[in-house]
Amino acid sequence: MTTHAAGPRPHAGVARVEVGTAYTAYKDLTLGLGSRGAVVRVLQRALGGVPVDGVFGTVTRDRVAALQRSHALEQSGVVTPELWDVLEARDFPFVGSRSTVLRVGDQGAQVLAVQRLLGVPATGVFDLATREAVKAVQARAGLASTGVVASRTWTLFDRLSA
Repeated sequence: MTTHAAGPRPHAGVARVEVGTAYTAYKDLTLGLGSRGAVVRVLQRALGGVPVDGVFGTVTRDRVAALQRSHALEQSGVVTPELWDVLEARDFPFVGSRSTVLRVGDQGAQVLAVQRLLGVPATGVFDLATREAVKAVQARAGLASTGVVASRTWTLFDRLSA
């Protein structure tokens, strides 16, 4: 009788898709006045306009409340998982697409978003013009110029959309 370890075994040639962001490790945390440390520095960088000192004080609280107000959330000044989601959607708009691969012939909302970002005609169909625009941006970023949108290119698109 042969036994195998539980779960899938890794195979050579299978790439791991990174779907995390700078906020992923913190998305379950709630922060408020008096919180301290690296997570507060991450928050302060994301908020902008506040000193990045790792101390959640009144200036950070007020900036959090302003962000909450701008997104029609309760203005508690407390960072909740919901607010981390807001920051992630703002700063990493393509994170939800990182496990998707797009190539010529594909169509839909993700293709439309790529076309808008790259400034090619927004038809929603991944055509040759879209492929060439993807190849050009990949080459400029030092990525393999394949014309296929996969995890590394989605991550690049997050940076380009900032």
